[in-house]
Amino acid sequence: MYEVKLDAFEGPLDLLLHLIQKYEIDIYDIPMKSLTEQYLSYIHQMKILEINVASEYLVMAAELLMIKSKLLLPTQPAEIDEFEDDPREDLVRQLIEYQNYKEYASLLNTKKIEREQLFVKKPADLSKFEEVYDKRAPLDLNLTDLIIAYQRTKKRQKFNQPQKVTVNEDSYTIEMATNNIHTQLVNQSSYRFFETLPNDLSTNVLVTLFLAILEMMKLRQIDVFQKHQFGEIIINRGVNYVSE
Repeated sequence: MYEVKLDAFEGPLDLLLHLIQKYEIDIYDIPMKSLTEQYLSYIHQMKILEINVASEYLVMAAELLMIKSKLLLPTQPAEIDEFEDDPREDLVRQLIEYQNYKEYASLLNTKKIEREQLFVKKPADLSKFEEVYDKRAPLDLNLTDLIIAYQRTKKRQKFNQPQKVTVNEDSYTIEMATNNIHTQLVNQSSYRFFETLPNDLSTNVLVTLFLAILEMMKLRQIDVFQKHQFGEIIINRGVNYVSE
């Protein structure tokens, strides 16, 4: 007792391609006698094993027998046409196209398997962490920001200092600068800092004013705003502002 093992094929072209590869047949010069015999042998084994043979396999068997018979028919020398079509031409075309489809399908399946090994996390909704810019929100200014503003102010005012240095006793204190800022806010809730500076403002007075601003911001006596970076500094009354 012996067991006949048949591979599963997806159609008659798949079976033919298997036979061509198995017996190393040149697909461009198919020996129809040998290929037809192998194909019919496969169908015969299917019938022995009581496997239903699909109609498409029988259609292909009939086509192979027809091609084989055409090749066996004798031709008269006078009837030979130099450009006569090879009866195998259409079959070869179908086999080559099917072979290409199989190779592309195998490549796509490999890509699919590789892709299935990757796991991508869906993007999280981070909108609740987005900061909404509020033009009225107090700026978190530090000494560096004020130094930059000081340099900008110095450039705008075009100070014309003499080329000599005179050391004078400090006469403008932080307390005086604080009182000056309070004076500006007595009759108005806010004012533009640069517009209140005189053109002949000395460096000592300007630095003292900036230090007073820092101190009053720390005590929440004033709030400082800018519409954009390095823009006009606007001073508003803070929550702890007390009119003198």
